[in-house]
Amino acid sequence: MNSIQEKFIKKIDELIEKARSIQNYSDFFEWKTSSENLINLICGQENDFYKNFVKHVVNRGPMFIESGVGILKALKDALEQGYIKNIRHLVIAEVFTNFLEMAEHLLENGYKDAAASLIGAVLENGLRKIAEKHNVTVKRDDNINSLNTKLADKGIYNRLIQKQIQAWKDIRDAAAHGKFNEYDADQVKLMLEGVKKFLAEYL
Repeated sequence: MNSIQEKFIKKIDELIEKARSIQNYSDFFEWKTSSENLINLICGQENDFYKNFVKHVVNRGPMFIESGVGILKALKDALEQGYIKNIRHLVIAEVFTNFLEMAEHLLENGYKDAAASLIGAVLENGLRKIAEKHNVTVKRDDNINSLNTKLADKGIYNRLIQKQIQAWKDIRDAAAHGKFNEYDADQVKLMLEGVKKFLAEYL
């Protein structure tokens, strides 16, 4: 087993443990979102692990939580047994997860501006990786705006997603140019969750 798989297994263990302490709907939805994002990062939305989690974990009741824990345990076993082979995908997922966790930590400690800048950097790098994945030609000086246009024009994702990415870019740009009053911490939090889901789906 390589270190990347071990790190993902550790994250799964943390989510399994976290499930035991769910007290309310806020705890539940935080756990559910984190679990879905992790499963998506590891194996994608077309995988049965992700589909089953979304299908069976729909409420805070013990039965639903235990179903989610069971799926996480099965995913952990698949990683431990080496059944998930797309290591390149895991490498990319790990890199982006680490940086987004840093952004989350910054945000939790009141540094919304630094978090917005970091999330924007991850987004731009992610767009480059998506372009590479789909053989879309990019230039060294391409930025979020030009990468976003190229990918949308190629039909990699639709125009609604293109507009959402533009909105994230606007927050990143405001942070980069010191326009800190043009957005708030809640918007950065939504940006963080949105970028997580976007990269998990398209990388």
